[in-house]
Amino acid sequence: MHPMDHEFKGANRARTGPRSRPAAQRSARRYDSAGRREAAEKRRLLVLDAARARFLSDGFVATTVAQVARDAEVSPEFIYKAFGSKAELAAAVWDRALAGRGERPAYTRSDEVSSSAHDPRVILRNWAVLSAEVSELGAPLQAMMRAAAQVDADAARMFTEVERQREARMTHNAAYLIEGGHVRPGLTADQVRDILLLVAGELYESLVLHRGWPTDAYIELAYRFLASTLLPE
Repeated sequence: MHPMDHEFKGANRARTGPRSRPAAQRSARRYDSAGRREAAEKRRLLVLDAARARFLSDGFVATTVAQVARDAEVSPEFIYKAFGSKAELAAAVWDRALAGRGERPAYTRSDEVSSSAHDPRVILRNWAVLSAEVSELGAPLQAMMRAAAQVDADAARMFTEVERQREARMTHNAAYLIEGGHVRPGLTADQVRDILLLVAGELYESLVLHRGWPTDAYIELAYRFLASTLLPE
């Protein structure tokens, strides 16, 4: 046999030797891996649902990871591996609320309208609508975290971070109006941010959660309040 035949056969074995698997087997492995990821994500969502219910019914301090695990029918180890700690679990519940109920996150939909609309009233109307959508999920959690922060160090750190994120988001939103020249003279960037924070937090909590206002009435008031306080006359 010619020496080159040995080299060719060796190279061929390197390409198709024992490490190579049939295409069907590789496809099955990918399918199994995708199936495991999907199952893990379903369990993760079950944990978030169970944690939200526990936090809102029992409060942050009284809720335990073991209780949430039983409610979600997963192990406590799964929760610690997926989220880290009870405080980080609460933060994940909060993050999920900020996404709203749409197929795409509320903040993405907000930026799309804010960056493309030429009429500031369109931007403000969209903010009012999305504020109601997000606050329906987030306002009860915000109230829970505020109360827990008074008595629990982990909750206090979590609430401080939540408020920092809210301020950052409203500073981001305020920039659309300011850069577009849609803010009345005399208002500072911090004041615009604070007005948006008021509408997206305390106003919804006071009127809808505590006073029982219907969502449509809140949206209309929020829009009119934003338009009258922010836009030039």
